[in-house]
Amino acid sequence: MSVNKYDDSKRIKTSSVVQTIPFTRKMVAAYICCGLVTLISIAFFDRTIAEYMHVNLQSNLLLQSFSKTPLLLEIIALIMVLVSFHKHYRHLFHLRRIIILVAIVATIVRVSAKMVFGRTWPETWTNDNLSWITHGVEEFHPFSLSNSFHSFPSGHALLTFAFASLFWHFAPRYRLLCCSSMVAVLMGQLGQNYHYLGDLLAGALIGTLVSHLVINGYSHYNRKYMPERDS
Repeated sequence: MSVNKYDDSKRIKTSSVVQTIPFTRKMVAAYICCGLVTLISIAFFDRTIAEYMHVNLQSNLLLQSFSKTPLLLEIIALIMVLVSFHKHYRHLFHLRRIIILVAIVATIVRVSAKMVFGRTWPETWTNDNLSWITHGVEEFHPFSLSNSFHSFPSGHALLTFAFASLFWHFAPRYRLLCCSSMVAVLMGQLGQNYHYLGDLLAGALIGTLVSHLVINGYSHYNRKYMPERDS
């Protein structure tokens, strides 16, 4: 029996050509289903879940740590970017570029989406912001610039799923860590009542889609304009 020590499942994918992630029927169906579940949650479950979390769950160190999952992934991403400049890891230059692109695009989408949708928060956190728990208000105020209306989508979920999806693709060996980070941010944000469930589902959907589109966009650009480059 032969063993391939270069099995792709055991290392970071570093080929000179970045492979696209095809939009298969199953994948498209998964995106659509997530979108529908998000809408159903907003319409029927968000307020009830927020009330339950407010009454039955108390803030604790574990949930607070889970809620900060994006920071961990951002640190990992930064380390990988810096390491890729070392002469022994120059083969990671594609990954470096994609990490930077995902960070930029995800941040732009995060800020823009919050302003476009303008949803109130489940709890009152700062400056007596409108919330369901304190004021009985759960509304969307499109194109609001006030932080009081920036609950939807969850930026923490968006960034976590964007980076986790990216690492899921390039580092299959660490998919358990990626999956754990996704679950952790949902548990932390929902458990602390920082966001409605619908906010988190929307952030997860958008973050995953951002990573998917950036990888495919970079792959097409690389094939068209840099076909000879390999280092």
